Amino acid sequence: MILGLDLVGTNLESGTKSFNTNLLKQFLKNKIKTKIFIFTTKNYLKDIQIDKIPKNIKLIIKPNYLGINFLKIIWMQIIFPFELKFLGINKVYSSMNYCPFICKLFKIEIFLNIHSNLPWVYFNKMPGSKVKNFIIKFLMFLSIKLSNKLIVNSNYAKREIRQKLKLNSKKILVNYLGVQDDIKREDKNYSLKFNFQNKYILSIASCVRYHDFFQILKAFKKTKYEIKNIKLVLIMQTLDKKYFNEIKNYVEKYFHNNEIYFFENLNQGMLKKFYKNSLFFIFSSYCEVFGLTSLEAMKNKTPVLISKCSAMPEINGAAAMYFNPKSHMDIANKMKILIRNTRLRKSLIKKGIKQSKKFKWFLTYKSLIKILT
Repeated sequence: MILGLDLVGTNLESGTKSFNTNLLKQFLKNKIKTKIFIFTTKNYLKDIQIDKIPKNIKLIIKPNYLGINFLKIIWMQIIFPFELKFLGINKVYSSMNYCPFICKLFKIEIFLNIHSNLPWVYFNKMPGSKVKNFIIKFLMFLSIKLSNKLIVNSNYAKREIRQKLKLNSKKILVNYLGVQDDIKREDKNYSLKFNFQNKYILSIASCVRYHDFFQILKAFKKTKYEIKNIKLVLIMQTLDKKYFNEIKNYVEKYFHNNEIYFFENLNQGMLKKFYKNSLFFIFSSYCEVFGLTSLEAMKNKTPVLISKCSAMPEINGAAAMYFNPKSHMDIANKMKILIRNTRLRKSLIKKGIKQSKKFKWFLTYKSLIKILT
C-alpha cells in the first residue's frame, strides 16, 4: 500500500492551519513502515521546523497560493488525482472537507476528514454568498458520498451528520483533535496597543454568524454597569466582513473607547499571552463539531465559559462553565459569577489543565494511522 496525504491548506491563523501543521509534524516526527507521499506547502514546513524527514516519507511541496480555497479546489479536482495515479498511490487522505472526485475512476480509496456540519445545520449562517455556499454544500455532499470512509472529530458530529445525510454508521469514524503541543513564545515584532495589566475577558473565534458575538456584547454591557474597569478582547479571523462591520457599529454605538478591543489574525505566540493574562475565556457558538480554542485556553491555565450545545459538552466535560448561547441574560449572570468568584476560577483552571491533557496530536495521529492502514 502507498498512502497519499493532502495537507495543503490556508495560511491564515485558524483551526484549519492548526490541524494541518500539527498533523504534518506528527507524521514527520514518528516512524511507520508505510510508504507515504505528503502534499503540503512551503509555509507549513517553515512553521513546523522539522530537520529530519523519515525515509519512508516523500514530501511533495506545493506553492503557498494553493492555500487559497478556490485555487485549492481546482488543483485538487483536476491535477491532484493524476499526481496520485502517477505516483502509484492507492489510498488518499483528504484533510479538509473535500475529496478529489476523479480518484473514484482511478480506484483510489478515499478517506475524507470533515470538520464542519454547518451546511446541513445552519446554512443561512455560513459566510459568503448563497451561490458560493450552495456550491460548497454540494461539493461536501458529493465528497462524503464518494468517500470510502468518513472521519469526524466527535461523537456528536457523527450522530448529526449520519442523521442529516442518512449515512451508514459503519462508514463514519471518530478521531478527536489535539491541543497545540508547543505554542511559540509571543512574537516581539507585534506592536499591540493593549496593556496586559488590564482586567479583561477574552474571546477568540472566527467572525461568522454562528459565533454569536452580539450575545456576548449584550451580556458584557449588562455586566460592566455592575463591575467596573473590565475590558473585553475580541480576537477574530474575519470571514464575514458584513457581520464584522455590524459588530463594529454596535460597539461604537453602545460602548465607550477602550472598553472593547479588536485584534485580527494573531499568531499562536501572541494568543498564548492573551490567554495567560485574561480573567477567563468566553466562546459563544451554535455549531461546533469539536472546538480547539477552549482546550487551548485550558492548557494555558485560563477558565472557560462556553455555549452548552453541539459537541462542546462532549469535548470540554466538567472543566468548563456553560451558558445558553441564545440568552444574553444567562451569559451575563455567568460572567458576573466568574468575575467575582476567584475560587471558582481556580477550580476551573485545575479541571481545565486535566481536561486538555486528554487531547494530544500524537493520539490523533495514532488513531488516524490505525484508520488508514
